[in-house]
Amino acid sequence: MKKLTTLLGFLLLLNTLIIPVSAQSPTQHVKDVVTKKYPNEKIISLKTVDLNNDKKNESIILTDSGNLFFLNSKDVLVLINTGVAYEEEDSEIKVLPASTKEKHVAIVVDTPPSTVVYVYRLENGTLVQKLHFIADIGVDFEKNGEIRQVWKKYRQNGGWDIVSGTFTWDTKTNKYKGSGKYILK
Repeated sequence: MKKLTTLLGFLLLLNTLIIPVSAQSPTQHVKDVVTKKYPNEKIISLKTVDLNNDKKNESIILTDSGNLFFLNSKDVLVLINTGVAYEEEDSEIKVLPASTKEKHVAIVVDTPPSTVVYVYRLENGTLVQKLHFIADIGVDFEKNGEIRQVWKKYRQNGGWDIVSGTFTWDTKTNKYKGSGKYILK
């Protein structure tokens, strides 16, 4: 019993002497990859998520210069779009459930008096834009993946009415279908 107590005490002492090695956080890793390739870019928004349910995370990055980058699960950084969102604008990266097998990425940029929305799908290892629209009043993202665009429909004799349209992902055509009263940019 004395040997067992001594052994346990030694193991506990050894455990406290070993300096724990901390793995780099996924967020810091993404920042390092972007900084290495584009040292002048400042990240204003970042989202890391598994878009295609392959158990590997991808990252979506917005920078202060308005650039949208995509870092795939193999650490390949790709410029997807320019002029998307700037530091002074209120922007957000949202992940939308497109189907049970995939998620889409929505970039929502509030540029008063409107909201600009870009929706991307992961295809062949990169993000491909599938939808782009402007909403005068706002945008609602439903839990089932529907996107509702709310805007002003101006009357010919003055004034306007609030109208909305809904965009739903069609897995057969790989496109968003619009219903209701909607406008695309």
